[in-house]
Amino acid sequence: MNKHIDIIFLGDSLTFGYGVPKKDSWVYKIQNNLNLTSLNKGCNGDTSTGMLTRYYEDVIKYTPNKIFIMCGSNDLLLGRTVKSIIENIELMIKEALAINSNVIIGIPPSIIGNMANKLFSSSPLYIYAEENLTKLKEEIINLTINYNLSYIDFYSITLNNSDIYLDGIHLNSFGNDIMYKNAISYF
Repeated sequence: MNKHIDIIFLGDSLTFGYGVPKKDSWVYKIQNNLNLTSLNKGCNGDTSTGMLTRYYEDVIKYTPNKIFIMCGSNDLLLGRTVKSIIENIELMIKEALAINSNVIIGIPPSIIGNMANKLFSSSPLYIYAEENLTKLKEEIINLTINYNLSYIDFYSITLNNSDIYLDGIHLNSFGNDIMYKNAISYF
């Protein structure tokens, strides 16, 4: 690629900025406030497997200085295991380190299942996802320790705070602002 990229944000709808105006998305705010070239490769509905599939085209071929990776919510909402998510994240980490990119891992925000059932869509897997997000958080922290990487804990800052959600899964503009304020120093 000819164009130098400083940061690529890879993720799902939580990275994309689903449900809020672009200007209110936490990633857009970071992009707008840093004098860096960056790409938002958040894709609504994506899973860690989907991200791994598009990883070369969306990330590796650009050889960015930094790569932000956040995934797992949609995997859990589909009943997939924490182990499979961690394995996929680890594969992405290894590829990033092979091109000398710095990696930052995002721990996904919490899910409020009863709110999501009412405002997003009905699913028996919300309880599974809620329970396993805490396990995913622990495993992501372990993974970042093993690879000496930074992580941003969006889970803890969103836990039990329904005022920052659109629908129990996606964050409203206020929630995106909280994510932005907690993430900006990492970039």
